[in-house]
Amino acid sequence: MLLEEMFTYLLVGAVTVGLWYIFIRPMNHFEGIGVKQLRPWPVLGDLYATMFMTSSIGDFIKRAYDSFGKSRYGSIYLFNRPTLILKDPELIKQLTIKDFDHFSDHRAFISPESDPLWSNNLFSLNGQKWKEMRATLSGSFTSNKMKHMFEVINEAAQNFSTHFMKKKKIS
Repeated sequence: MLLEEMFTYLLVGAVTVGLWYIFIRPMNHFEGIGVKQLRPWPVLGDLYATMFMTSSIGDFIKRAYDSFGKSRYGSIYLFNRPTLILKDPELIKQLTIKDFDHFSDHRAFISPESDPLWSNNLFSLNGQKWKEMRATLSGSFTSNKMKHMFEVINEAAQNFSTHFMKKKKIS
């Protein structure tokens, strides 16, 4: 009888520690390194209001953004995944332009089998495929080419609006 009770207590303790390790421990990832964070719920993270439909995803993002005050960054939890929110434009510029090679892997929103077009988007690629695609595209976004693209897009927009203004006068 004593051995069975001891085994039961060990099993309950192991399950409790396992559940803590899987669901609770990740919710302190950023707090442990000094990054401001909201108060996440176990399993749901900070999405609890959105999951219970008491708040829209837009309201959630605004509330999270505003809650970090003048800080350059903060963190939220999408379920049990820690997610960093960058607020400072200079920091965003540094990470996306100067230090881009350290941040090549992105979270998959949709599986490649479900949407092959989206899975080949630069924001969906990972690893070597991302590096190759970024090298291919970076030549297209030089300052000179962007100025030329602006002129072409501006001309197309003017033609578009002129066309619809003529249609409005006809009808």
